[in-house]
Amino acid sequence: MLRLTAEKFHYQVMEAMTSVKEIYTLTNVPIETSVSRDLITEELLTDLSIDFRDISEVNKIITQDDETDKPPSEFEQELENLTAEYDTALEIFQNLENIDYGSSKIVARTAQPARCLTVKMLLLAKQIQSRPPKPNDPQRVLISLRLNQLRKQYNNPELSAQTNPQEIKRQVAEQIDEWLAVNAAEKQIIEESISKLVIAADTGRKLSKLIDDYANLNFEVIATRVTQIIGVTANLTGRDYSSVLTKMKTLESAINEDPTLRDFIREVSIKNRRTQLSQPKLCQEI
Repeated sequence: MLRLTAEKFHYQVMEAMTSVKEIYTLTNVPIETSVSRDLITEELLTDLSIDFRDISEVNKIITQDDETDKPPSEFEQELENLTAEYDTALEIFQNLENIDYGSSKIVARTAQPARCLTVKMLLLAKQIQSRPPKPNDPQRVLISLRLNQLRKQYNNPELSAQTNPQEIKRQVAEQIDEWLAVNAAEKQIIEESISKLVIAADTGRKLSKLIDDYANLNFEVIATRVTQIIGVTANLTGRDYSSVLTKMKTLESAINEDPTLRDFIREVSIKNRRTQLSQPKLCQEI
């Protein structure tokens, strides 16, 4: 039962991290050839920082390819490290039947990466909630280009004579509606990502508590608590975002009151502020 809970936690962590990667990735939106050519032409003519002796730089501008040989960002690397961290722990969880439960050191060592991931999921949810990314900015760029073209057309007597001003205003209204739709879609995927992070952190906290109490529980109690863990997290979805935010606050309070997890969240918070001088003693690979 403990192993199955650990595997469920692993699945939730992977699902949460996949959603986080999506909201921090700017997707390239296809631009009409004429619009794209105009943008490139204007950049080549007006951007004085371009070094035309740098062939690779000019090539990136003309081809609009900025991904070639691009190293992973620090944020992406951190996500990869999180994955590797718990993959190592999962191997131990999957062999729990062979562990000597009389050794508290082995149990604590088994739970260590899960506890570290638990607090990292919570802190990541808080970070996204307080400073949400803008994954849909490429779509906003396209709308801005269209609005700019419509403005030029509206204010240019020669162009406006060819198109009814009321028609231009109608097209502007369409772009406003599209912008609002982009905002709504972005808000939804960010809220869903935060929900998945909170779900994972909640499962991790309960898994940590279950491991702490394991030696003193019989099978029936463990089975009941595992069922409760899976049931509660299954009911927590992004459909009711206010409940997710409430859960995030209560979860943070519960972690800070937990004698085991409190040190983990303190260490990870210090590490995130980059003020820690020594090597972390808790959140490190086994």
